[in-house]
Amino acid sequence: MSFTDYIKKMLTGQLRSNSHSADHTASQTPSGAIEKTGPTLLAIDTASTSLSTAVLINGVVKGELYEDMERGQAENLMGFIAKSLDQAGIAFDEVDGIAVTVGPGAFTGMRIGLATARALGLARKIPVVGVSSLEAVAYGVSERDQQGRNILVALDSKRNEIFAQAFDGKKCPLSAPECVAPRQALMMAPPGDTLLAGDATPRLLTAAAHAPDAFYDCTAPGLPRAGNVARIAAARWGTNENLPPVPMYLRAPDARRIEDQGPAKNRPADEG
Repeated sequence: MSFTDYIKKMLTGQLRSNSHSADHTASQTPSGAIEKTGPTLLAIDTASTSLSTAVLINGVVKGELYEDMERGQAENLMGFIAKSLDQAGIAFDEVDGIAVTVGPGAFTGMRIGLATARALGLARKIPVVGVSSLEAVAYGVSERDQQGRNILVALDSKRNEIFAQAFDGKKCPLSAPECVAPRQALMMAPPGDTLLAGDATPRLLTAAAHAPDAFYDCTAPGLPRAGNVARIAAARWGTNENLPPVPMYLRAPDARRIEDQGPAKNRPADEG
């Protein structure tokens, strides 16, 4: 089914599940109206080498889907969204807003997620907010793993550097997100025991072999999950604390314009 057909069906409610699940109807009042305790959000993540969608209703994540997917996100995203909505038992016209990861991550992946979120938000005239990929991974660290310790999230940039950011025991940022070498990333964490999370954790563990502080691996997913993206956005809904839906670029793109490369080609060898 084409992108346009999915949009049309979602806007007309044709993708609504025929039978609502028991937990969905359980939140209804005697009058039949659903008592809302927070925004109903559609969450999207395509900023890395995976694809994830989810719906948040009254603080509960429903219809969460995740698949490792380095290629094919653009072709599969609308199908994932339709399935998440169907599993959550709602139609697209019941969504109050859209939360999407803004990176750091893959250039193409970030653009796919953001372009789709913006198009859907425009179609419904609902807010679209951004969530950091690094924070979404930190949010996935369980209390059992964390035990009040600091968190250092490291995501693979597919280059020598990694995307990294430190968080405290309450998962509040301690540093700005940066693209740095693994040893530099370790210096972002404050003194003391630190949990490592993210798909670049193995690289940090290698760099931390002789570090003075203790760094530990944890069981959190290495890449963002849309359910956590939705939870973060919902916690900040209406506070202007969510990020704008624009890409978070921490390094320059690999491709350069021809005019940027031209002078270097004509430059004398001694100016190298």
